[in-house]
Amino acid sequence: MKKLLVIAWKEITLRFTDPITLLLTIAMPLVITALIDLAFGDFVLSRGVQDRSIPVGIVNQDRGGPWGNLGQIFVRAMIPNPDTSASPSDLPFELFAVREIEDERQARRMVKREKIIAALFVPPDFSQALASESATVEVYINSRDAVKGAAFKSIVETLASMISTGEVTVRTTVEGLLRHPRTRAQLESGTLNETIADLALTAAMPESNPIKIQRVNTVGQATQIQLTHYLAVAIAITFTGFTALVGSASLLQEKAQWTLQRMYVTPTRSWIILGGKTLGTYLSGLIQMGALIGGMAAVEWISSSGPGQGPKINLLGLSVLIFSVVAAATGIGVAIAGFTRTYAQAANCGRAVLLLMGLAGGIFFPVELFPRPFDVLSRITFHYWAMNGYLKLASGGSATSILPHVLILGIMGLLFFSVGNWFLKRRIGFL
Repeated sequence: MKKLLVIAWKEITLRFTDPITLLLTIAMPLVITALIDLAFGDFVLSRGVQDRSIPVGIVNQDRGGPWGNLGQIFVRAMIPNPDTSASPSDLPFELFAVREIEDERQARRMVKREKIIAALFVPPDFSQALASESATVEVYINSRDAVKGAAFKSIVETLASMISTGEVTVRTTVEGLLRHPRTRAQLESGTLNETIADLALTAAMPESNPIKIQRVNTVGQATQIQLTHYLAVAIAITFTGFTALVGSASLLQEKAQWTLQRMYVTPTRSWIILGGKTLGTYLSGLIQMGALIGGMAAVEWISSSGPGQGPKINLLGLSVLIFSVVAAATGIGVAIAGFTRTYAQAANCGRAVLLLMGLAGGIFFPVELFPRPFDVLSRITFHYWAMNGYLKLASGGSATSILPHVLILGIMGLLFFSVGNWFLKRRIGFL
């Protein structure tokens, strides 16, 4: 174990006593961050982008009434049957990706977790209440997407008005008239057509609408994230990946210089050599990430002449996220080194791979801009889980809220390290 720590310490000291390395891994990212802060310090990012189809849900718990299940009208209008004609309301539901959800608690969880931006709840007594006097449906909206939620709420209100007019008022009035022979004859002769039309017009007026919409926002307000903070985190993640790559690929360089072979003929086991190099790379990544975060905070302090306006982030959650991000980056660096033949190949090809992974993972622009199913590819990059975890913390999330991100990043690091370590041992002659 002492030899392993000695090798790890050598890696750290070699890296952080080299002025060129310090310039490329610490100074350059801080300079880039400072320039971004000067140019875009006042710009604010929102979490979302304009979706081509806004995900929403509907939960119809209506048990029906004397005129049938009127809550089903919402479902038919929002999710039209492709074998039938289009929605009779002609409302722009093509803007929404509406899905029917069976369980109310599941729908509320999906709204809170931002899988859908809003959910419409039709209560069990909707038809009964509407037949007697008035009924209420609930639109549950995530506050982070208030604008999109308001659009959905407006369409629900319009649909509710049409239901009250076309499916309730006229239908129930006509059915009532048909029960009596005298009014049935007047109805069949058309003498009541004008009266029924006036009744339908009166019922369609907003003040006569028996359906009331209750909007319930989820707890918490959306946190504003400045463009500077977003890109600063993106730069830190990107450069940490480059550092992990160079550290892992240095084994190939030491093999070319015969330094590794001389170390191998000593009474030092191969796992100690590889373990020490990997540990040194991991600790170097942690030091770099800590220096970048501290330096970026100092840049903001100087540019703002005092404490910055950045989000208040849970320190425990941020620390755990950093440990897992560096672990994933180290594992991917080992994998890239294992699949290449020389240090030059690992450095050049690896940077290109990491850059592509960063672009796909939402480092420089939101992954929602990708057409489906290509946006799913972002989930296989550690950049996506790192950035998404930071956004959750920046939005007021606790350490427990990013546990899935930490777990996935840890699994990524372990998986890539295991595969890359096996190939790297074969490459350098340890197998």
